[in-house]
Amino acid sequence: MKKGAGRKIIFAMSAAALCMAGALTIEHASAYFTTYVSAGGSQTVHLGSQTTIHEELSRMTKHVSIKNTSQINDCFVRVKVFAGKDVDVVCKDKSESGRLWTYSRQDDYWYYSPILPAGESTEILDVEVSPQEELDRDSFNVVVIQECTPVIYDEAGNPSADWNTVYADYQETAGVQGEEADR
Repeated sequence: MKKGAGRKIIFAMSAAALCMAGALTIEHASAYFTTYVSAGGSQTVHLGSQTTIHEELSRMTKHVSIKNTSQINDCFVRVKVFAGKDVDVVCKDKSESGRLWTYSRQDDYWYYSPILPAGESTEILDVEVSPQEELDRDSFNVVVIQECTPVIYDEAGNPSADWNTVYADYQETAGVQGEEADR
C-alpha cells in the first residue's frame, strides 16, 4: 500500500508544481491577450506639409513661388536668398497688395504672411539680381531656399508657426492634423 500512496503523493506534488508554474505565466499571457489587436483594411498616413519651389528667370530677375503639395495640411512658408558679396539682391513682393511677403531683418527670411492652403501656391516674390561690373554675368549663383512648417493652433483656435520644429515634432503635429482631417 505504501507504494501506491507514495505514487499518489508524487503525482499530487507534480500536479501542484505544474499548477504553480502555470499560475506564474498567466499574468504575462493575459497581458499579451489584453494588448494584442488585429486590424484589416488600409488607411493613408499623411506626414504633413510638403512644399516645392518654382523659379523662373528673366532679365536678371528670379520669379519665385512656393506650392504646398500636401493634399490636406496647410502650412506657413518662408524664403531665404543667398548670393556672393559681389552680387546685389533686391526682393520685391509682386502680389496685388504688395503685403503678402514680409522681410525679417532678424533672420534674413522673407515670410509669406497668410497660411498657404493645401494644393495652393504663394504669390510671386521677385528676386532682382545686379552683379557688380567686374563680375562676369555668367559665372555667379543666386540660391533661393524655402522652408515650411505646419500650422499649429492654440487652445483658442489661433494659428501660429513654430520655425524651431524638428522632424520628430513635425511628425507628431502632422499625424494629429492628418487624423483630424480624416474624421
